[in-house]
Amino acid sequence: MRCNCPMWSNGWPNDNSESSTSGAFVLFSYLLMNKTASIELINRHSFLTIFLGLFFLAFTTTESEAQDNPFELEPYPFVNQGLNQLVIPDSSLAYQQLFNKFTEVGLKGSGKVRIVHIGDSHLQADFFSGHFRKRLQTFFLGAMGGRGFIFPYKVAGTNNPLNYSVSSTGVWESCRNVEKERNCELGLSGISIKTLDTNASIQIKITDQALAGYDFDRLMVFHTFGTENFALKIKPSNKIKLVQAFPEMGYTLFEFNQNLESVTMELQKQNETQKEFTLYGLNFDSNDPGIIYHTVGVNGAQYESYLKCDYFVPHLKVLNPDWIIVSLGTNDSYTNVFDTTVFIKKVDSLLQYIKQAAPNAAVLLTTPGDHRIKRVQVNAAAVRASEIIKKQAEQKQLAYWDFYSLMGGAGSMDAWRAVGLAHTDYLHFTQKGYEYQAQLLFVAFLKAYDDYMLRELQLKP
Repeated sequence: MRCNCPMWSNGWPNDNSESSTSGAFVLFSYLLMNKTASIELINRHSFLTIFLGLFFLAFTTTESEAQDNPFELEPYPFVNQGLNQLVIPDSSLAYQQLFNKFTEVGLKGSGKVRIVHIGDSHLQADFFSGHFRKRLQTFFLGAMGGRGFIFPYKVAGTNNPLNYSVSSTGVWESCRNVEKERNCELGLSGISIKTLDTNASIQIKITDQALAGYDFDRLMVFHTFGTENFALKIKPSNKIKLVQAFPEMGYTLFEFNQNLESVTMELQKQNETQKEFTLYGLNFDSNDPGIIYHTVGVNGAQYESYLKCDYFVPHLKVLNPDWIIVSLGTNDSYTNVFDTTVFIKKVDSLLQYIKQAAPNAAVLLTTPGDHRIKRVQVNAAAVRASEIIKKQAEQKQLAYWDFYSLMGGAGSMDAWRAVGLAHTDYLHFTQKGYEYQAQLLFVAFLKAYDDYMLRELQLKP
């Protein structure tokens, strides 16, 4: 994995760093290890205030131009900045382990933080999740751990994220977890594409190469197995050093002898029994340390939509997440007949699926934003759904981020629309709005990380 970080390589200063970089790193490391010095500073400043000062010192360019302030937020008056926090149970061992992993990546350039973000149309385009991914990976410099899990939405006839391009040949038919009547099996992605065409192929190119490339040397292809399935071929075949199938987990692993930015998936009929092939998703990974952020989103998805996914649990288990973020509830509440009892059962069932797949992962539930039904009626059910999500988090000792209250509560979508943060449907945000939402979540994460590091420094003997 290439890293074009100006002065940092895998979390450590390199030999070409300016002296200020090394000085900042040494001072920061010293503060982490020296309780007396740390507490003396912390009496006057927060951990991240100190860190941020060192951050700017370390990452000032040779032309003395500082990097963007990661805490900077547009001060919109309708946003309740005081409510921007991750509400985490004090006794959460999962979040302690998560923050420790972030520290390992950020300070030592070792290990990997694996994040899975599950949602609906707010995630399928990857504006919200994509910007949050970038904020995490560029704050912890050298932490570009790979692009992660994707689906070739374009082949299914729906909108594709901008950070990877997709082209295909042959005839494919799609199936989604939001369809009322379906005759297909689904995986974690909540969407699948099937072909009976041996001439079918898919090419995927990772196009987002900002700061550090999302090139990869490992590829997991999640697909059907069995005697009726076409054989899977990946090009460039001369770059493959290992192919290993895991039919019980539903994927084939390809390892390459160099970093790649694109692959082509082809199918081969090897005997008369082979008639079809179904794709559930792909995971672009690398052996390098860092942060890998997987996004799963289907337009129109509700909590129950992912309960229809036959391989949700095994696929999620394969990704082995440290942090699972669930951003659902908008479509559940987008109705005039919202049933709280039914909604509670749906939320509870999906959380059981998640616990089964990743029992040790930290989990964050986010509440849906304010919106209007058919551009007219402010949706009163949105606040009820938000309260249920928060209560479920509290009962299950999970964390939550109350975006509904943070964005301004009932009717606040009007204010977001007035400044260009929301679309004219009063349901979705603009790209600018999603990026602002991601920055809010990023700052809330930094606050939580700050609180944890403060406690760690104060508890060290």
